[in-house]
Amino acid sequence: MFDGLMKMRLFIALNFSQENKDLLAGITADLAAISLTSRPVHRDNYHLTLAFIGESNAADQLKCCIDAAAGSPFSLVASQLGCFHRQGGDIIWLGIKPEPALFQLQQRLAANLKEAGFVLENRPFRPHLTLLRQAVMPDDFDFRRYTVQMPELRQMIDRISLMKSERIAGKLIYSELYGKALASGA
Repeated sequence: MFDGLMKMRLFIALNFSQENKDLLAGITADLAAISLTSRPVHRDNYHLTLAFIGESNAADQLKCCIDAAAGSPFSLVASQLGCFHRQGGDIIWLGIKPEPALFQLQQRLAANLKEAGFVLENRPFRPHLTLLRQAVMPDDFDFRRYTVQMPELRQMIDRISLMKSERIAGKLIYSELYGKALASGA
């Protein structure tokens, strides 16, 4: 259905409820106000990436990999605020508490993708939600102290999604091309 000549920028992710997107948008707005400079992630684009595919026209093959990796639903809980240092500004993220079912899902998916011939990034899986890009925080900003006062984010994960990334009128838009429900006993 999606396979063809046109390549799309694709990734496989877990998406979040509208309530949690509201919570994340509040945290992001607060952090953006504290930062000296930053690019906040848009409310509709919060997700947890399981695998970045890049430019591809093999959506049907990716759907098969997703279907084969799907397991049972599980719960995620955010753990701490963190930062990936980058030249030109840092990436501020919200980390996820270790959850065996999440790591098992990601490992099954990565194995299926590699077996199907997809080339994945060669770095450890660090589950996180990006909140700010190109961020410069004040020198005295304390990530641990901020984390303690944040509202708790909990999400039942019951779906895995193949996502398309594109720029429309200068705005980055993530759209679900395919979703696979996670089912108990799977």
